[in-house]
Formats: sequence, C-alpha cells, structure tokens
Amino acid sequence: MVKNLLLKSITLTMFIALSNASKLIAQCGISPSSGLVTITVTNNVVNTYYPGSSNALAGASSINVGSIDSRGSTTLLAAGDLILIIQIQGADIDASNTDLYGDNIAGAPASGYIATNLYAGYYEYNNVANVAGSTVTLSYSLANSYYNRDFSAGNAIQRFEVVRIPRYYDFTIAAGASVTAPAWDGSTGGIVVVDAANTFTLDGSIDVSSLGFRGGGGKNLTGAIAGNSNGSGTLTNADYRFNSPVTNSANLSGGAKGEGIAGTPAYYFVNGTTVTTTATVEGYINGSMGWGAPGNAGGGGTDGSPVGANSENQYNSGGGGGGNGGAGGMGGSGWHGPSGNATTYPTGGYGGSTFAQRSVQRFIFGSGGGAGTANNSLTSNEYNCSGGSGGGIILARARDYAGSGNVNANGSNASGVTIPFAPAQTDAAGGGGSGGTIVMVTSQPGPAGLNSITASAKGGTGGDMTTYFDHGPGGGGGGGVIISNGAFLSTSVLGGDNGKTRSGNPSGPIDNNYGATPGSAGVIISLSGPPVLANTNDLTSPCGVLPVGLTSFAARWNHNEVDLKWQITNEINLKSFDIEYSSDGVNFSTITSVPYRTGISAYLYAHLTQSLKNFYRLKMIDADGKYFYSKILSVQKLAGGNKIVFVYPNPAYSDVTLQVNSSNNEKIKVSLIDNSGRVVLQKFFAVFSGQNYLSLDGLDQLPAATYLLKVKSHIINEVQKLVIGQK
Repeated sequence: MVKNLLLKSITLTMFIALSNASKLIAQCGISPSSGLVTITVTNNVVNTYYPGSSNALAGASSINVGSIDSRGSTTLLAAGDLILIIQIQGADIDASNTDLYGDNIAGAPASGYIATNLYAGYYEYNNVANVAGSTVTLSYSLANSYYNRDFSAGNAIQRFEVVRIPRYYDFTIAAGASVTAPAWDGSTGGIVVVDAANTFTLDGSIDVSSLGFRGGGGKNLTGAIAGNSNGSGTLTNADYRFNSPVTNSANLSGGAKGEGIAGTPAYYFVNGTTVTTTATVEGYINGSMGWGAPGNAGGGGTDGSPVGANSENQYNSGGGGGGNGGAGGMGGSGWHGPSGNATTYPTGGYGGSTFAQRSVQRFIFGSGGGAGTANNSLTSNEYNCSGGSGGGIILARARDYAGSGNVNANGSNASGVTIPFAPAQTDAAGGGGSGGTIVMVTSQPGPAGLNSITASAKGGTGGDMTTYFDHGPGGGGGGGVIISNGAFLSTSVLGGDNGKTRSGNPSGPIDNNYGATPGSAGVIISLSGPPVLANTNDLTSPCGVLPVGLTSFAARWNHNEVDLKWQITNEINLKSFDIEYSSDGVNFSTITSVPYRTGISAYLYAHLTQSLKNFYRLKMIDADGKYFYSKILSVQKLAGGNKIVFVYPNPAYSDVTLQVNSSNNEKIKVSLIDNSGRVVLQKFFAVFSGQNYLSLDGLDQLPAATYLLKVKSHIINEVQKLVIGQK
C-alpha cells in the first residue's frame, strides 16, 4: 500500500529534517574556524579570475585555465582553494532574417534563444586538489559540462570562467568601503563571490553595477554601397540581422546588437570609456547588426534607408534594452521627417528576452543594450549611440549577516545623444543594460540578518536623443534577479525607463517616446530555507550547484512505514521527482515518480517497508531532462537500547546516522572535537519527543582520527567517541 499526497503547506511537527536541511552549505572543503578580515578601502577586489581554456565535461576531475586576470587579486590558485566554475556564454539562436529570429517563434518580438544547447548560467563550487601549469585538478568530479569555443561563421561563442573564492570566518566590509570586480572583458570578470563560515557584516557595499555583458557599440556608418548583402539579397529597411563591415565592408548601415549569452557583437562599448571597440570577428551567426535581439541582448537599430550614395543610413532608429529577470524595452523608431510618424520606420532594436531558467541553480549577467544607428557622428562621439552594459553577479554565502550596507548589480544607462556638437550629432540612442543577479544565502536555518541591507538589480535607462526631434531614443533595460532565503530591508528589480526625444522641432520639449518602451521588472526569488550544495555525479561531494530549491528533506518512522516529506521553492523549470530507495545505501531503484505541480511547495509520500534499514534520495528532473539528486537520507531503527544518543556506523567514512532519543521538543547542538580540543564540525537540529534520526555529513572532509562527538541541549549532554577511518 502506497500513499502519495500533495500539500500546499503542512506543519512539520513530527518530521526531523535530515541531510539537506542540516547541511552547512559552506562545507566544501574545510572552512576557517576563527579570524576576522575587514575591508576598509573602496573598490577592493577579493577574487582571482581565470578564463577556461578548453572544454571540461561532466564527470571530469580537472579543468584547464588560461592566464590569471591581472585586474583581479594576484593570489594564485593552490591546493585546498575553494573555486567557482561558471558558464558565462553558450546559447543557440535562430539566425534567420525573419521574425523567427532568436527563439524560433513566429511573430514579434524577434528575440530570445533556443533551449537546445543552452549552457549559459550553469555553475558549481569545487575544491582544488592540485595545480600543475594550466591544469587544475579538482577534489570532486564536475557536476556540469563547461565549454570554451571561439566564434566562427557556424558556431556561437562559448565561454566559462574560474573564480578563486577567499574563505573567511568573520568577514566585514566597513562603512565607506566597497568590494567590486573587474568588468567582464569577454573572458573573465564581472563576478564577486564571498564565503564566510560565520558572520558577514556589510556596512559598506558590494557593487557590480555595469560590470556584466557589454552594450552594442555606436558606429557612424554612412550608407551601404555596392556589394552589400543580408545573406540572400541587398540590405532592406527591415532586416533582422546582417553582417557588420568587419565581415562585409559594403554593409555600412545599422546599429550593433548588445552582448549576451549568445555572443559578442563586432562593435561593442566598454562602460566608462569614450570609444567604440571593433572586434576581429562578427560575433553573432549571420550578423551582429539589425533589430533582432539575440538571446538576452538588445537588438540594434535597422535603418529606414540603409542603402544609397547620398549619406544614407540617416533615418536613425534606437537600440533595444538588454534582458535578464525582465525583458528589455524596444528602441525608438526612425526619423520620418517633420510629420513625426513613428509608425513609418518602427525598426528600433527589439529588447532582449528574459532568462527563463533563472533560479538559485542557474543565473547570468545582465545583458547589454543595442546601439542606435548613426550617420552624422564623428569618431570622437559615435560612442554616444552605444547601448548600456548589464549588471554583474554577486554570490554571497555566510552563516548569518549583519550591518546596514548595500549590494548593487544595476545595469548602466545608455550614454544618449544629448550634447550638441559641430556638426550636430543627430543620431539615435542605444538601449539600457539590464540588471544583473544577486544571490545572498545563509548556511543555517533561521533569521538571515539581511533586514538592514538593501539590494538593487535595476535595469538601466535607454538613451535620450535631445539634439534634434523624432529620432530614435533607446529602450529601457530589463530588471535583474535577486535570490535569498532572508528578507532585505528593501529590494529593487525595476526595469529601466526608455529614453526620450524632442517633439515637433529641434528645440521642442523632451517628452517623446517615439516608439521606445521601458524594460520590464525583474524577479525576486525568496527561498524558504538555506539552499544546499550537491554534486550530481559524485554524491559524496559537498560541492556543486545550488540545486532546485530543495529546502528540506525529512523522514519519520510511522508503524510499518516511513513517511517522507520534502519542500521546495518555486522552480519554474522543474518537471518531476523520482523517489529512489535502497536497502544498502549503494544500489537504488525508483519506487515512484511524483509530478511537480505549479504553486505546490510541500510534498508527502509514505513508503510501506518491513526493513529496519532504509535509504532514500530524491531525483529532481528538469523539463529539459537535466536532473539533480538530493543527499542520501538514512532511516534506520537502531539497536540503541536505553542510550540517549546512538551513532551508526562507527568507525565512519562519510555520513553517519544519529539516533537521538529525546523526552521533549527541543533544539540540539552536535559538535565534533579533534584531539587538540578544536571544534571541527558543528551543526544544529530541531528534535521532537521520541526517536529522531539525524544525518551528520561532511565527515569525508576530515582527517582519519578519533574524535569526540558531543550532543548538547537543555536536557541532553552526551559525549561519545567517533572514529573516522582512512578513506
């Protein structure tokens, strides 16, 4: 007999959360047990960055990296270091010159990506076992595959990077001080990763605003000449994509697309500079110019009159905003003459799409806005037509937080065409960059301490065009993503406003959207508990991605059945759960499959069993076929007699099960103490009156030795020897 119940919410009065809910997410290697590091200066960079230099497939035990990024910390990777591995770019798009562009779905908007071969956003933690030249040997096999590939006419760019994470016990960013990262440069940068075993006090700031994907670069182009092509004919005023002059020197028209998960355009703009950078390759399949929006990046403008001998490319349309948690806004229309008809050339760049896979297990930079078209600019000011850069990524983990500082991953505003030049710069503006991603989580249940900290991942504003009238302003950048299991003082993922142009005449009011639209608001994901690290290929590993928001996995004996209960956060891409059972903890088989139901966060399953020794795990399967395992949950009726605490197995080699016989509902502290008296592992559990079964994991990270296991509460005060055997 099997019972399977779906519950919207349930009180856990008799369930004891095992493996996952109690696991310290910082336990990937040995965390410091004392010490305080305080940042007192501005713009401090604490991470070291390396580009991935070749593909690294799931299950591999090593990765190859390129040269250290000199803009980051100069601390080299070494054995024992904690690292983050993250796929930055890797997405396929429909590259046809139709409204199928991007997501292969007919109709507007022509934006987005195809889920097939979508690698961007996957990440995991790991420990370094050894470094020899460019080869980094890992302590645990890779949970995901990571790809590095240069652009070619038939293959999109793929890039991943490796980030060294300094480990702190207590970590403080003082008031007035700040931590940041070097900007993404196509290989590395854009990310701040902080890991504190105890308290992270933030009175200053972490700021990665404008450090993500770059905007399309404004470029003065005076009209296509003989030999121009969109791949099947000459350029038209409605092309979704076409090659830049880098590939076809006759294509002197249009505006560049922004940078995002699917590629880097031939022309891009580095925020804070005053020049457009020209790449050596096209960067997007079938072209990096035109109003189609590739992946999450904003589209560039397609000009109303692309071809001609008399200074064409003159009906300047605006660039679209970048996307992430929210979609970017559309760029403004092209000039139509004094009548000011915005519907004549409505081919401003489409806004970049949302990143639908956004979750605690997968996230990306904010994407760049597209550029507006330009024909009257100078080399010295063409950059004003560029799109804004997206926000970067902040990933912070600590036992708890304190302080009243702020974390920012905002997209940048597009420069805009706002200052009169001689000759006048009467060209279109670019789209705003989208907000980036902020992930701040704790390693223990309970108050997170974020209630005095503010978080912002807003989209940037599209560029204004104020030196003339009825020329395309830029679309607004989409809002970013904020993920946490605590409540901030305030959060903002607002989409950026679109830019404006003048109405009626060259000195008219700056109040005309002229077809430009704002970016959409981003997403705030609230976790109900601390997310847990898991590695799908090596279940003994405490490293890996932060998986599908599994916030608890619990069990209890109930006569002749084991009641299993698990709870998740809202996971948009989850398909189902397979419950797998084993009698030996090694060989598992599926006993049932439970479908994921939208809006349902808690699940209950009862397994009828006569065995006194049972092992369970959850296989959580995404809609795209990717799956994640929970840690193994051990439920055993132990022959503990009248002992209050019984440990099995002893000697141990990885996880152990604790049977705790309590006379009350209470909170207990479990500590592991080495021969020098140092506490090497400490966890807290809520137990209830009766027999409780708790999983103590992370022992495989400790040296083989004899330890003291101490279990303490208001009532219980037990000390036993625990032998950890040689692995």
